[in-house]
Amino acid sequence: MDHIAVHPDHFTTSAEALEKIAVAGLHVMQANVPAVKNQSHWHTFSTRIYILDGVLLISDTARGRVLRAGPGSRVDVPARVLHSEDSAGYRIIAGLTEDPVSLAAPIDRDPVDLARTKA
Repeated sequence: MDHIAVHPDHFTTSAEALEKIAVAGLHVMQANVPAVKNQSHWHTFSTRIYILDGVLLISDTARGRVLRAGPGSRVDVPARVLHSEDSAGYRIIAGLTEDPVSLAAPIDRDPVDLARTKA
């Protein structure tokens, strides 16, 4: 997959989200994300975001579209896909393809660097 996808009504409880992350073999990260409106960026890892509370508007920069994800939604963000987030705040459980403890800062990478790096 080379684009962002939102799957509404994908889960109902935190336990269900954690089970889906475990079955997929992903690393768990939980977060209360404060209000955010950031610039287009990318990550070296893929993530599945399970929205527990709040609403996330995520812009798929390359495709020029904004997707809305509320509670119960799963958002798939592949590695190396340009995107930005806009939210008044939200709470998540996420599954990452890399261990969050080992991620090199900054995790939000500059779009200019995307063309300079290899997949």
